[in-house]
Amino acid sequence: MKQFLFRILAIHLLAIPASAGLAQTAVPKGGALAADITALRSYAPGVNPGATEFDAIDRAAIANLIYAYAFAYDNGEPDAWLGLFTQDAVFVAGVPGQTPVSFTGEGFRTFWTERMKTFRSSGNLRRHLMSNILFLDQTADTAHVSVAGLLTNAKDGKTFSAVSSLNYEGWLVKGPAGWKIACWHDFPDAAFPE
Repeated sequence: MKQFLFRILAIHLLAIPASAGLAQTAVPKGGALAADITALRSYAPGVNPGATEFDAIDRAAIANLIYAYAFAYDNGEPDAWLGLFTQDAVFVAGVPGQTPVSFTGEGFRTFWTERMKTFRSSGNLRRHLMSNILFLDQTADTAHVSVAGLLTNAKDGKTFSAVSSLNYEGWLVKGPAGWKIACWHDFPDAAFPE
């Protein structure tokens, strides 16, 4: 079970990377298998990506929310990171060759809070480079985005490496406090090396 937890945690930039050949044997506490969910692999916006019928202020707020996701996670700030999600958010994590795991509710919050605390003391420093945000759909109070990025790691201030390219898909909602993440899919393009 520990090895599987490490594989899932690596997806979220918090765990020690696990071997690509590791067999899935258990689900981490607070998670559930999500066999019907797969990574977004197509460029499929519902409207012309160059259309101008959207609120630019909302687009800027959504982009800033996505950047805040990266900064809060990379700096090991679970309260700030979890505050970017709705109370009933669904978070799905998967790596190639494994069944994805879904988290929600108190299990989501408890699991990732503990993992961020553990990773923070590991000597590793991860950085998300969230470079490509594509709006697949946007209404006045919902948005569907695809985000591509790169994950890097620095170990004890000495060793730098690229960990994986990232493939995120998110569904966001606008409420009284602004935009929040309602559902997030986290699928790196490759299993993390040993």
